[in-house]
Amino acid sequence: MTGFAAWRAGRGRLVSVIAGMLLAVGVGGAAAGFALDQMRLRNALLGRFADELPADPALHADARRLAEPAYSAHCAACHGAAREGDPARGVPELRRGVWLYDFGRVSDLERTILYGIRSGHGKARNTTDMPALGLTGALTPEEIRDAASYVMSLSRPGGDPAAIARGARLYQGKGQCFDCHGADAAGNIDWGSPGFTGGHWLYGGDPQTVYASIHDGRHGRCPAWIGVLDPLAIRALAVYLHDVTAESAPG
Repeated sequence: MTGFAAWRAGRGRLVSVIAGMLLAVGVGGAAAGFALDQMRLRNALLGRFADELPADPALHADARRLAEPAYSAHCAACHGAAREGDPARGVPELRRGVWLYDFGRVSDLERTILYGIRSGHGKARNTTDMPALGLTGALTPEEIRDAASYVMSLSRPGGDPAAIARGARLYQGKGQCFDCHGADAAGNIDWGSPGFTGGHWLYGGDPQTVYASIHDGRHGRCPAWIGVLDPLAIRALAVYLHDVTAESAPG
């Protein structure tokens, strides 16, 4: 090999080494930048009380960026890609800000995501569920139809006045419905008991479905995501769901 050829070969190797070093620095710099961004976001979202976060709009875009893929991967199978829910399974929609438990604050949503509903976790929301008043013989089929007529009448006009009156007596008396749903039928957010005055039905508000709810009972559940999802993803989901329900709430 001539001196010139050796010089060219050595120069080529040097260029390759330098290019490799630059590429490594670029990749390493990008990874370091991503790690710093994640650390910044983790500190911003987890370093404050959950219910302070809605007042910081700068965080919301970052929270949504983290939450949307987590929702698609873990929540959409039940709640729907458009958060529309599934009444056939009693899966609530997540668009209108109608909540069974608590007030829909970020901390409330985070607790439900963390521990679930009747999930088996010791901190799950599982104070009560809907008993099977027909299967246990607590109410007869005729009484269940009357009770269904009454609760449906609370959010829509019409119906048989005599059946509604009988149902009202059953609600406040033999059926003991008031004990969970409230004497005013407005529900109880501490127990997750739905109200009947707003026209929002978890399983559907037609006569057949309401009859089935009273006769067979309801025992909906949500898994606990603690230990499955990263705490940052759970907090981001809570912020995201709080945001999107606020955006779609009627003005």
